[in-house]
Amino acid sequence: MWHKIALSLWSVAVMLLFFSCKENFSEKNREEAVLVRIGDKALTRGDLEREIPDRLKSKDSALFADNYIKQWVDDQLLYDVASRNIPDKENIDRMVERYRQELVIFEYQKHLLNEKLDKEISEEAMNVYYEKNRDKFKLHSAIIKGLFLKVPENSPQITRLKKWYKSNTPEAVENIEKYGLHNAVIYEYFYDKWVSFDEVMDNIPYSVEREADFLRTHKNIELNHKGYWYFLNISDYQLKGEQMPFDFAKAQIKEILMNQKKMNFLKGVKDELYQDALKEKEIEYFN
Repeated sequence: MWHKIALSLWSVAVMLLFFSCKENFSEKNREEAVLVRIGDKALTRGDLEREIPDRLKSKDSALFADNYIKQWVDDQLLYDVASRNIPDKENIDRMVERYRQELVIFEYQKHLLNEKLDKEISEEAMNVYYEKNRDKFKLHSAIIKGLFLKVPENSPQITRLKKWYKSNTPEAVENIEKYGLHNAVIYEYFYDKWVSFDEVMDNIPYSVEREADFLRTHKNIELNHKGYWYFLNISDYQLKGEQMPFDFAKAQIKEILMNQKKMNFLKGVKDELYQDALKEKEIEYFN
C-alpha cells in the first residue's frame, strides 16, 4: 500500500507539469484528473487547486501541494482505520449531523445579518446607553490628549520645535504639522481626542513608575535618546478608575449596541419562522 502511494506521490509533479502544458486538455478533464487514490476515495487536481492560496508563488505552491497530498493520504488512512474500529458510529453520525445543522444555521444567519441588518447606531442611542450605564464605564488605565513627535536628533530647527510642541495654538500646530511632514519619524496629533497614555509611552524610552503622580506634575516629556528626540505635550488627562469620557467609550458602546441589535434581529427571525410554521400547521406537538 505504502509503495503504491509513494509511487503515486512521485508522479504528481510529472502529472501537474503535463496537465499545465497540454493546451488542448479540456478544463473538465483537467479538474477531474486523479492525483492519488486510496480505496474508493480520490483526490483530484481540482480538489487540490481549490486549496492552494492564490498569493503563493510557484515554488511555494509546489511545496504546499506536496504537503497537502501527504496530509490527505495520512488523513484517509487514519479515517479508514478509525471507521472500522469505532463502536458507536450512530453517536458520531448524530454529532456530525448536529454540527452540520449548526454550520448551515451559522452561515445563513451571517448572510441575513450582512444583507438585512441596519448597521447604523445613532449618536443619541449611544449617549442614552452611556448615561444609563455610567458605572460600567470606568477607565482601566490613564488617557491623555496632546501631541507626540519622534524626530532624528540631526533634524533642522530643533530649538524652534522645542517651543512649538509645548503650545496648542493654531500657529504652533501649523508649524508642527509642516515640520512633522518633512522630518518626523512619528507624528501623532491628539489634542481633539483621548488616547491611551500607555500606548503613547510605548513609543518613548522613558519609564513612568507612578502614573498618577507623573500626570499631575508633568505636562510634557522632552528626551534625547540614541539618535532621536522625543517630544510629548499633554493638554489634558484622566486617571485610571475615573469616569470614562463618552467620546472614549463610544467604540465600546457601539459594539455592545450592535451585538444587542444582532441578537434582537435574529430572535425576530426565529419568532417569525415559528409563528409562520404554526400558522401553516407545519409543527405538531405530541403529548
